[in-house]
Amino acid sequence: MNSFWTREGHDTLLVMLHGFMGDSRTYTEAVQRLRHKTDISRIDLPGHGADESDRTEKWSFDWIAEKLHAIIPRENYKQVLLYGYSMGGRIALYYALKHPVQGIILESASPGLKLAEEREERKRIDQARGDKILLDYEQFVQHWENLPLFKPAVPLNQAQQQKLSTIRRSQEPAGLKKALMDYGTGSQPNLWPELAELNCPVLLLTGTLDQKFKTINIDMAQRIKDSRHIEVSAGHSIHVEHPEIFDTIVLEFIKEAYHV
Repeated sequence: MNSFWTREGHDTLLVMLHGFMGDSRTYTEAVQRLRHKTDISRIDLPGHGADESDRTEKWSFDWIAEKLHAIIPRENYKQVLLYGYSMGGRIALYYALKHPVQGIILESASPGLKLAEEREERKRIDQARGDKILLDYEQFVQHWENLPLFKPAVPLNQAQQQKLSTIRRSQEPAGLKKALMDYGTGSQPNLWPELAELNCPVLLLTGTLDQKFKTINIDMAQRIKDSRHIEVSAGHSIHVEHPEIFDTIVLEFIKEAYHV
């Protein structure tokens, strides 16, 4: 996994994990707005962006968590905060259950599917999606962009649309297929029983239009001791639709939790 650092000498480090078909460029502008309060590490997850992970390895959740742990320089920081969006949120949650962190922000994320048969069905869906990615990537991107899940509350402006499109179309299809198969939703362990073990502040973000993840996160908030659920007038991608609101929420969470 590749990491891109913004070091300003702060005591807090924010590690940012993108969603499927994204990469570290997703948060380029956010870094400029957040860097006055925290150091930032943006990660290219396996199969995305400039990542050069060994493709003979199985990119399991354990494997990713250990690779991530190896590149976070904890000795330089009093607080390490993880932020993850969607797929990145699932990784952030898994990591926080294995390694100590001082806080987590999960945007449109899930602890996984509860039933084994649900996970097997999702693996079949991810396999089919992976095949479509290799068969005609441009067609898959068009299909992905038109999923109801990603419908915004307010239409994105041209610059926002162009950035998303550029990032998605620059990904390498074989890497995306492997990512889907190795650490997609079907391969994610059921983390619901472990949520009560989290012992750090957890901020849950969902869009008002994203009913599926809204319901999931309401349930999560009831199971996590130190958690707060915030809804924003948006779809699945709050950080894209409302970057200023997103920045404010992140900075307030850091300030309130750690008195930065």
